[in-house]
Amino acid sequence: MIKPLTSLRFVFAFLVFMSHMNLFPHEEPGFLWHLFYEGYAGVSFFFMLSGFILAYTYQQRLIDGTATVRSFYVARIARIYPLHLLALFVALFFLKFFNHPSPTDFFDLGINSFLLQSFIPGQEFLFNSVSWSLSDEAFFYALFPLIVFSTFRDRRRGTILFWSVLGCVIVVSAYLLRNHPWANWVLYINPLFRIFDFLLGIALYNLCLRWTPHPHISYTKLEWLALLLLLAAYGLAFFIPESFRQSVWYWIPMGLLIATFYFHQGAISRFLSHRLFVKLGEISFAFYLFHFQTIQGVRIVLDHLHLPVSLPGEFCLAFMATLVIAYIAHQYIEQPLNRLIRKRFSS
Repeated sequence: MIKPLTSLRFVFAFLVFMSHMNLFPHEEPGFLWHLFYEGYAGVSFFFMLSGFILAYTYQQRLIDGTATVRSFYVARIARIYPLHLLALFVALFFLKFFNHPSPTDFFDLGINSFLLQSFIPGQEFLFNSVSWSLSDEAFFYALFPLIVFSTFRDRRRGTILFWSVLGCVIVVSAYLLRNHPWANWVLYINPLFRIFDFLLGIALYNLCLRWTPHPHISYTKLEWLALLLLLAAYGLAFFIPESFRQSVWYWIPMGLLIATFYFHQGAISRFLSHRLFVKLGEISFAFYLFHFQTIQGVRIVLDHLHLPVSLPGEFCLAFMATLVIAYIAHQYIEQPLNRLIRKRFSS
């Protein structure tokens, strides 16, 4: 476990929470509205970090044969499926799915259950809307062993050329799709494009392996610099077309942030390594997966009870409720089922 990076997961999960519960809904498109709305950038961090951490954990083991492709896939299924299916089941009650389901509804449910929804425009936000990112992650996981062997072990020219061309295509698409209604799916949802974020994370880890820490470098200053660069990119995004923000804008600042805190040698890393922050990072997956449903649930309860709660009060209630739900889901569902699945199917 790289403790600072684990802790940062919660920070970016909270940013996504902010994007779904904007405290300045009437300021659109003002700067305060933007600060909350832009929280969706947290997904870019998750995709890049996912590639980085999987490379850190599995790349050499797969190459050496000390870990099998089977054990890798079992571990990935154990990681995402228990909470995904639970969140999906909760979503069915929110949508009153069981009242009068049609054959189309069952087809949509099947697509979502097997995490295929992000491949189909218009299907990506059905049921538990945030699970579209799990659909992308599942695709990344499926290709990870292939990426490791073809790109980072054998370094085949054709594969490297393919990734280079894909990166250029994404940049050109971000320019051509400015203010286009398809931009959100093509650049932000589409797993065939978002896999480039994942690949950057893997490549970043391989670059970090080549870096030899220097005793005269102030890693605390580097950490502050990485944080300030990301904050600057986040604020300046207000002036950047959304098509770029959904794709290429955060590649460099997110990458530098991950690389800097990977070495965990500065004062901020030591601060983020506190067990409280690490625990928050560990429950961040559950926090992310249930936060949107919790926001909806809090609003329904407040409306049903006719309680006049201000938007900041509603924000705090939803945040605390999501924290509690995430802790329970992580502690009593995610972890036990993860261990059970890995023990039963890895061998």
